[in-house]
Order: sequence, then structure tokens, then C-alpha cells
Amino acid sequence: MLIDEEAEKAAQPLPVPAVDVPETLDRPHRLVRATRKALGRSQSVVDTRDRPEVIPMYLSRPLADRALRIMHALLTEAEGRGYSVEAQSDLKHGEAVHMVSIVIRCHAFPLALTERTTKVPHKPTPQELRQQERNPWTRLPKYDEEFNGRLALGAPSGRWCQHSYSYSDGARWTLESRLGHLLQDLERLAAEADRREGEQELREADQRRRWYAAIARARELQIEQHRATVLTEQIRAWQQADEIRAFCQAARARVGDAPVAAGEVDWLEWAEAYAVRLDPLQEPLRTPVDPPAKQEVLREVAKVDAYAYPWPFDADGRWRLPDDRSIDPRSW
Repeated sequence: MLIDEEAEKAAQPLPVPAVDVPETLDRPHRLVRATRKALGRSQSVVDTRDRPEVIPMYLSRPLADRALRIMHALLTEAEGRGYSVEAQSDLKHGEAVHMVSIVIRCHAFPLALTERTTKVPHKPTPQELRQQERNPWTRLPKYDEEFNGRLALGAPSGRWCQHSYSYSDGARWTLESRLGHLLQDLERLAAEADRREGEQELREADQRRRWYAAIARARELQIEQHRATVLTEQIRAWQQADEIRAFCQAARARVGDAPVAAGEVDWLEWAEAYAVRLDPLQEPLRTPVDPPAKQEVLREVAKVDAYAYPWPFDADGRWRLPDDRSIDPRSW
């Protein structure tokens, strides 16, 4: 079959840009310079994992120069791409943890450079042999961990690191050739974190809108129930006033033209005056004042946590968002 080579090439992913590692360090990165100074005169093992403001490294001394050149190339390339490099200290599980991180859009990715180890049979030392002779039940380790000359760079070991990213020397490549891939992984992780944060922000914004909409609906229901209560009370008072007037009229008709006792006259006059005071139609009707928009009341109506977000009503029950912009919640 015929294959469109141009289309095939276009479909291939772009090659990962390589990161050049210098042969010598003329002007090392500031953290590389601090780390090289912290090495001191160690002869066999380099371990800077418990020191602040330096690159965490654990490797044999002969690989220290190569490790520093690799870190110089990586950190310089990261800053060249607009990212920042920060030395950080934190407290994890009650212990101080020092790290160096590449920060991409507020997402920090800590790094550690170590040398891989290989299990080898344990060779008892003369001191261990003498101790075992004195205490036959003493158990000696079967294996030892020895450096094998392969460097590994990536997320520090331990449960506190959020992501897993690491590259090392392999049978077909060196760590130097993987630095571009490591940066690409960090950029991908940062993009995924941005996406998750964006989705979380949308969820929180939607939840916030739903909460304010529920409070607005609860407020409308509260006002409607209050007005219905007032109207029902007015109808009840009007009916009662009408019944009192009918009662008074019946009482006067009962005696006809006969004189009415003074006590009865006083009582009927008071009753008729009371009916006037009771009758809501004696004055122009108007919409009742809305009840206060109290949190404990609307919480019961809306069935939501009234303290989840800033309260949108002022002391007079008017709708006000925290930024003091009036918004009609019905538009939601």
C-alpha cells in the first residue's frame, strides 16, 4: 500500500529538545555552587540530603562532579524556560525536609539526585566476627547495598512527594540524555495540575452559585409566607369585625323601640369601636414590611449551611454580595 510520508512525519510527536550538559563548570548555578561548597573534603560518600539551601544528593564521591554538572544544566534550562528554582525547607511527619524544586506556574516539583545501589553478599568485618563469637545468636545481614555508578534524578523517595517522576542511567542511554524528558514530564504534570485546579474552581463556582440561588429562593419563600400570614390575619380580622358589627346590629334589633339598659349601650358601643379598630379595611392596604433575612431562619428554609459563604443580605434585608455589587439572583 502507498503511504504518505509527509503525513506520517507530521503525525509523529515532536522530538524532545535535548539539554546540553557542560564538560566543565565555569560559572555554576548558585545552588550548584552552594552544594559544591557543602561537599567539603568527603572522600567516599556525598550526602547533602539533610542540609538546607543545597541540592539533595546521595552518591559516591567520584560521581560528584558529573552530578553537579547535570544539575547545573537542568536548573539553568528550567530558568531559561521561565520557571523558577527554589530551595525549600518543610516539616514532614515531624522531621525537617530540605529540597530543591523546579516551580512551574506555582506548582513545585522537588528533585533529588542519587546513585543507584546493588545488593551484594555481606562480608563480615573482623569486629562482627568477634561479636558473633561472643554472642552466637547475633544475626549478621545477608546483603549490603553498594553504589553501582548509575545516577538517578527525580522525585525524592518517601510518601510525602505528590507525584512520581524519575530518570536514571540505563543500558542504552545516560541520565544526561534524559533531562529534556524530565522537564517535559514536569511541564505535563504542571498542565494537568492547572486543569484539575481549573475544574475545581468551576465546581466551586457552580457550588457557590447554587448556594446563593438556594438562599435567594429561600428569601423569596420567606417573604411569600410572611405576606400570606399577614393576609390571612387580615381576612380573619375583617371577618371577625364584620361578625361583631352583625352581632351589635342584632342586639339592637332585639329590643326594638324599648329602652336599652345603660350597661348594654356601653358594651355595644365598645364592641362597635373595637370592630372599627379590628377591621383592616378602615385604612388603605399596603404591602407588609419584609421580615429580617436572618441566617438561622433562611437556613431552615433552604436546608443548606448558612455559613458556607459570606451572607448576601444586609441588616435591612437587601440583597448585597460581598463585593457590594447588586445582582438579581433570579438571573441565575
